Amino acid sequence: MVHVCSGINARGEPCRSTPMKDSIWCRWHHPDLEKQRAEWRRKGGEERSNAARAKKQFQDAALTNTEIVGLLSLALTKLAEGRAEPGVVVAMATVGKAITQIRNAGELEDRIRSLEEQAGITHIDRRRTA
Repeated sequence: MVHVCSGINARGEPCRSTPMKDSIWCRWHHPDLEKQRAEWRRKGGEERSNAARAKKQFQDAALTNTEIVGLLSLALTKLAEGRAEPGVVVAMATVGKAITQIRNAGELEDRIRSLEEQAGITHIDRRRTA
């Protein structure tokens, strides 16, 4: 039984991986697995994309305004101590500001809608008078 794969790596050197059971090839060099390797590469690329990483990180990360302020305060402290990159802190502040502005705009719209309902004003009425 062969103890190392019979394939050649990208540098042109013999592959040192352990072969699959009853084979002289590892999973990366076995000729019958080319379609599977293409699928593995495709999936690996998707999971390494910025969008996929962000989705994994922030799936359940709906932060309150207080939590955003806390994170930004911590980031600022780390920046002042030289333990954070300025670009990272700027990105955090930009995203935090966007979240807060969107949240505040939504709350304002809800309050206006409530006041309009109390006053008997509908969106159609407001458009006609504008």
